[in-house]
Amino acid sequence: MDAPFPDRRRAAVCLTYDDALACHRAEVAPALAARGLHGTFFVPAAYGDLHDQVAAWRAVAAAGHELGNHTCFHPCRARDGAAWPDPAYDLRRYSRRRIADELRLADRVLRLVDGRERRAFAATCGHLACGADGAEEDFTDDLRPFTTLVRSGRAGVLPLASPPFVAGSIGCDGRSAAEVIAELEPLLDQDGFALVLTHGVGRGTHSLFMESDEHTRLLDWMAAHRERIWGATVSGVVERLAG
Repeated sequence: MDAPFPDRRRAAVCLTYDDALACHRAEVAPALAARGLHGTFFVPAAYGDLHDQVAAWRAVAAAGHELGNHTCFHPCRARDGAAWPDPAYDLRRYSRRRIADELRLADRVLRLVDGRERRAFAATCGHLACGADGAEEDFTDDLRPFTTLVRSGRAGVLPLASPPFVAGSIGCDGRSAAEVIAELEPLLDQDGFALVLTHGVGRGTHSLFMESDEHTRLLDWMAAHRERIWGATVSGVVERLAG
């Protein structure tokens, strides 16, 4: 395979951020742009910050970042006795029709913001099945008409040849930059790409978060290796690999 990425790079990292947090549009997106990086922000389409700050989120997309589909209401499969999610958004109570409708609606809401026809999807809580325990239905195929890649599960470096439609990621929450970088360092010597998952950036931004200074160290490492590693959106990488 010829070098698939800009400037003949053969490795890429997709920095992804979940849940449409204010810090993502106000701090993270500008920090990425300052280093020549682009990220994918997975946005639940019913979340308040998107609607209260639609112009700011539109500016995030206009700066070259991706607004990814993260459903409308962030439904997850609840554990018995768990206080979260709200029972109304327990995927065990969803039919396949209901989740398919929610996925399409989320895509259309985001299309009003950024005009994109296709985008990446991040499975909420990593879950891709609805219905009662023991009678689950996988809804991955319902995403294919408008989705470039589904992020679900955990994985390290992914191959460039035949990238999967469902791909795992490297988690950042609660970890140091050094720990995350150790999982990315193989890309300095081998072809491939990796997805990196973060929720909040800094204390108080989310119950799951990476410390602000650790996040800065990760971005600085990415910038220091920009000649080898392309810091791109999920859909940007997928579209390049598709030719």
